[in-house]
Amino acid sequence: MTGWMKFFTGCALIALVGACAPVPQPPLQPLTAPAVNSGGKVAKIDNFQIILDSSLSMEEGGKYFITARDIASRINQGIPADLSYNSGLRTFGHNSYQSQHPTDLVYGMTRHERQAFHDSLGQIKYIGGTSPLGAALGSAAQDVKAAGGQSALIIISDGLDMDNAPAAAKQAKDQLGDDLCIYTIAVGNERNSMGHKVLEKVAQAGQCGFATSAAKLADAHAMSQFVSAVFLTEPAAQPAPAPAPAPVVRDSDGDGVPDHLDQCPNTPRGVAVDAKGCPLDSDGDGVADYLDKCPGTPPGVRVDTEGCPTVLSLRINFGFDSANVSTEFDSELAKAAACISNYPGHEVAIIGHTDSAGPEAYNQTLSERRATAVKNALVERFNVPATKMTTQGMGESKPVADNNTEEGRAFNRRVDVACGYDVE
Repeated sequence: MTGWMKFFTGCALIALVGACAPVPQPPLQPLTAPAVNSGGKVAKIDNFQIILDSSLSMEEGGKYFITARDIASRINQGIPADLSYNSGLRTFGHNSYQSQHPTDLVYGMTRHERQAFHDSLGQIKYIGGTSPLGAALGSAAQDVKAAGGQSALIIISDGLDMDNAPAAAKQAKDQLGDDLCIYTIAVGNERNSMGHKVLEKVAQAGQCGFATSAAKLADAHAMSQFVSAVFLTEPAAQPAPAPAPAPVVRDSDGDGVPDHLDQCPNTPRGVAVDAKGCPLDSDGDGVADYLDKCPGTPPGVRVDTEGCPTVLSLRINFGFDSANVSTEFDSELAKAAACISNYPGHEVAIIGHTDSAGPEAYNQTLSERRATAVKNALVERFNVPATKMTTQGMGESKPVADNNTEEGRAFNRRVDVACGYDVE
């Protein structure tokens, strides 16, 4: 080889080496945006990882990687500082000057710190390799699985030369199930629909994420909405406060009516009461049902303490062994007639009595005769309907005076009219 040939050959080699040497990416601008907060929302996920495409196709036009890196930086700055997440930053397809591996975890997985994440993003300087997104997805799935909880993968790429990526995304989803959502952000010429469609399939494999593009996230409002959709959710509705415990209501007599409403305290146990706590008096005679031995007394009828109608004792002076009702006792019969006329019931009992002189059986018959005599006198002299009266004899069994005296025996020879009124 001549000297000139060696010269030209050497120059060619020098030129070739110089042409292949990678050019570092422009420095990442420092953080300037102030930290934001959640605005009352809560964390939707526990972990996230941004997967950044550093392959050769991202160098096209000298701007696609810069666009992708800028999006990753804006996402980092838009994450609410008042919420806690575990985060990671993974690259794939970089130049060998950057790494000898097809994919690298350059930050995390660790508690997210905005400045530390930003610094790691700035360390990605050399791009230009192949596009092994499938390998990056497999590694990312293991990263977030180890962290535990709900996770999101955010892929920023042009989608070119990675046809196996949708299958890898499906495999990651199969591993983590509902704990994983996948989001893709397409960069590059949107007219190159092939790469965008691949990224859409990757997002669809995640089922709960979605696909978008750098162009759609260009303004601050759109980016804020993206961060909110991925990282935030509304807080769960708070359960209604437990009602205040009901005040202790005393019911001393156990009748079901509280003491402060009970107008009849100390009602015996088991007695039916009304809303005021007073024993029921169904027939309204003033005697409570539980004491009333004559329930169903018609309204207006006077009763005794046992709820039974009071009686009118006629002062008819029956002679010894006599059932005769002479006209001299018509004033007494008039009282009985008035009482019967006013009695609202259907029948009035005419009850005969005797003193204790004579055999008991005879006295029973005599008392019945006296009752019948009074009934007949009321029918004949005062036109009282016979149907309103019934007769009954009590014999000597119901004395009202001492049978050992003549005066007492005279009182016992009587007839009572159970009409319910005291007629003077």
